[in-house]
Amino acid sequence: MRLITLLLVPAALMAGQARYARLGEFEGSVEVQLTAADVWIQAERNLPLVESAWLRTPAGSRLEIELDEGSAWRLGPESQGEISDYARLSTGQRVTLLSLDRGLCYFTGEPKDKDALSLAVPGAQITFLRRARVRLEAADHFSRIAVLEGSVRFSSPAAEIDLHEGQTVRVEPANTARFFLDREVAAMQLDQWSGQRDKAVAGSPSASHVLGRYGLVDLDTGGEWVQTDDLGAVWKPKQEEGWYPFQQGRWRWYDTLGYTWVSDDKWGWLPYHYGRWQRTERLGWVWAPSVSTVFKPGDVYWLRGAKLSGWGPLAPGEEWSPSARPEQFYKINTTFAGFQQDARVIDPAGFGEPPKEPLEVAGFVVGMPSPVFASSRLDATRPVLRAGSTRVTPVLRGVTYEDEPAPLPLPPPVPARPARPIPPVIIVTPPAEAPPPETVVVPMPVYTGYVLAPSPASERDRPAAKPASPPTGTGTASANTRSNRHTPTEPPRVEPSPQKRFRNSGESELYNAVLRDTNDPARQIQDLETWSQRYPRSDFIDDRLYLYVQAYARVKPAQAARVVEFGSQLMAKNLPAVFQDPQQVLVVLYLVTVNATNVPNPSNAQVRAGYQAAQQLLDGLPMFFAADRKPPNVSDTDWRKSRSDMEATARRTLAALGDVAGPLRH
Repeated sequence: MRLITLLLVPAALMAGQARYARLGEFEGSVEVQLTAADVWIQAERNLPLVESAWLRTPAGSRLEIELDEGSAWRLGPESQGEISDYARLSTGQRVTLLSLDRGLCYFTGEPKDKDALSLAVPGAQITFLRRARVRLEAADHFSRIAVLEGSVRFSSPAAEIDLHEGQTVRVEPANTARFFLDREVAAMQLDQWSGQRDKAVAGSPSASHVLGRYGLVDLDTGGEWVQTDDLGAVWKPKQEEGWYPFQQGRWRWYDTLGYTWVSDDKWGWLPYHYGRWQRTERLGWVWAPSVSTVFKPGDVYWLRGAKLSGWGPLAPGEEWSPSARPEQFYKINTTFAGFQQDARVIDPAGFGEPPKEPLEVAGFVVGMPSPVFASSRLDATRPVLRAGSTRVTPVLRGVTYEDEPAPLPLPPPVPARPARPIPPVIIVTPPAEAPPPETVVVPMPVYTGYVLAPSPASERDRPAAKPASPPTGTGTASANTRSNRHTPTEPPRVEPSPQKRFRNSGESELYNAVLRDTNDPARQIQDLETWSQRYPRSDFIDDRLYLYVQAYARVKPAQAARVVEFGSQLMAKNLPAVFQDPQQVLVVLYLVTVNATNVPNPSNAQVRAGYQAAQQLLDGLPMFFAADRKPPNVSDTDWRKSRSDMEATARRTLAALGDVAGPLRH
């Protein structure tokens, strides 16, 4: 399962080129919100779309978005989606996550090399492993994913499976313990529209002339390719005499780019962001594609005067500075517009007559001054997406992180104890409900936690003040007792080490009280607090921390911050050295891992602890779930499923915290 993260990726990891998607074909009154601090604006063809952009379509509208690697994302009527993650790592690897919050969408694409490409809907996510075409729906009470061509990896809290062409899966976000698998794809009215668009962009002749993979079909229909002696293959648009570049459109301010050209020309994407324009005697204006894949806001010279701005195209290969006259500077090649300080849009529409002598009223500048950045923009927020996922990061050693710290050492496998076998992982399978016709209900096991019994000890090794023996037995958990904090239904019990001694009978009584209140975690926490206050220097500090972790994980509502706090104290002591039983190590790592992402406004230490716990849990799974450790009464399928569930949990936490934990780990 590809992973989901929530915060900004550190600059050291995201030093690659920025990525920009293109707002292409659309019908109706489509709206765009580029960032949380921006107002909703009407869609504009060729508008650059950045990471975190939101898009929505009212009734009767539809929209196509083109990604830089050639994929196409299409929204149907009454839909809203987000470009949740759209980044390029310093290694060149592209990471893409698109979230459909409501409505209907189509997607056609494939990941290149080690790229990560995923789509999310409320309750589920799909990851592309190869080329595929899919249709996604996000309704009020369910989400549906249909594979129109190819195959994808489906992931939800219930399962992770491959979906193939002709299959449809439906999930209910309110009931994550199941999903419905249909063996057919029902036709919808917009299927034909999306299919026609796929055919239109396939096999573009312009693909052999440019490095960019989007906006190609518009070049095919809007002009022709011509071979020249000095510039090689150039593209000539079909325009009337008197036309010149950067005339029809406007400049929009982007915090990451500056003023960026948004062309009204239907084909005006690649020619304005990936190359330059040249006026030739024989052909007129032609576009020479760039040999770079770096997105440019628009290569122009600028003029600035009192409440006036002007611009025109720079020639291919021209190294220009404001102290020199641009090669192609003529009044007839220059577009003028009014300008006011702090304006976020420079639009030439309605400007009127240009100045007769531009250089008498304006001078050359590198660029127009940027708008003042309002600090209030940093406080802007949005409603939480129903899809629930906002960032994706593939965890690939040597790719995502070039230098990863070695995991802490884990203990070797402990020999089996025939007289006292290790209790099993509890697997709960919810009862399957009666499915509708032609629908297969696929119930999946839900991991609820470990139940551990104390290790045996001989009488002579027990403490002088012997605590009451806790009850053994594994118990049974039901699916409806499981909380979204992923806490065990019964905590592992703790037996004091034979090398430790209680201070007196009072401490022994407190210890027994803690064990007796296992079914009442709130009362158990009170007992632990009393124990900590009366015996701060106890020999059983580590055991007490272990009990704290479990109690705070089981109290309702679970207190994630306290779980991480006490768990990190144990982790700081090197868990394998603290606990001889690897299962106790596993419990601590698991509870810290699943609770770390639920801490509101986590501190750096909490983020670091959660990330380290998830990494150690992931690294230790081969040992924790070794074949010789499987209890006899647990099937191989359940054993593998439990390991798979834990691995998925660890990876989700790594993804959620990795962006923040990355710079804190070193």
